[in-house]
Amino acid sequence: MDSLLDRLKEFYQGHTRLIRIAVIAVIALGIISYGGLVFTSTPGFCNGCHEMNPAYNTWQSSVHEEVACVQCHVKPSLVAQMLHKVEAMKELYLHFTVFNKPNPPKIVAGEMEPINDACLQCHSLNREYSFSGDLKVPHALHIKKGLTCPTCHSRVVHGAPDQRKPKMEVCLTCHDGKKAPKSCGTCHTKKAVPESHKQANWFQVHGKMSQVINCGKCHNWRPDWCMQCHKNKPQSHMTLWRSRHGDRAKADRAGCNACHKPEFCMRCHGIQP
Repeated sequence: MDSLLDRLKEFYQGHTRLIRIAVIAVIALGIISYGGLVFTSTPGFCNGCHEMNPAYNTWQSSVHEEVACVQCHVKPSLVAQMLHKVEAMKELYLHFTVFNKPNPPKIVAGEMEPINDACLQCHSLNREYSFSGDLKVPHALHIKKGLTCPTCHSRVVHGAPDQRKPKMEVCLTCHDGKKAPKSCGTCHTKKAVPESHKQANWFQVHGKMSQVINCGKCHNWRPDWCMQCHKNKPQSHMTLWRSRHGDRAKADRAGCNACHKPEFCMRCHGIQP
């Protein structure tokens, strides 16, 4: 009885030409597929569709301009990249059948949020301080708490130049005193609550003090910092304030002057009380 090896040799000898063509075809298909995979993974190919122009332009002017789109937006594995190519066929179909027609519907290119593993191909979790040295940012602790890199760095590539650094508002979504500590020293190494702010009458005198101290040293991260309070009435003004405000003004006129100019009273009283 012929062995399997003998039968394979016999088959090869009888179909040598066909087998050689098949091998060459498989090798050629592999080379073409790999070349296609590499070519379609370049930012230039992504920008071939006009829908991607805004994302491409912001990427091109960012610090990630040498990092290909797929390195961030596709999971770092060959299988994930292959699956992404299959899924992207739908986008290619829509491009030629819907969005490439005259007066196409306005769209924004979809974005696959980078996962932490994609960022960690280049970045390290060991960094705990900002380049300036003023901020303590223990990245490993943030990841351990369940945050993803885009939670803080969502605009680092595709945001406007003034949006690329995380804003303090982003930090405060967690550092609110409940989810995470909110004291200045938690994150800042060069800033702390000034002694003047600890005075018992700080709320009464802070308006006048703002003329002699540099509030912007800490509060310039948002232009409307003062308006967070000043756009709302104090709690004391809520209940029966109209009938009680005269007595309160006599007891603490300086407190009134923290917000109101002297002529404010004349709007109703006609004279300076």
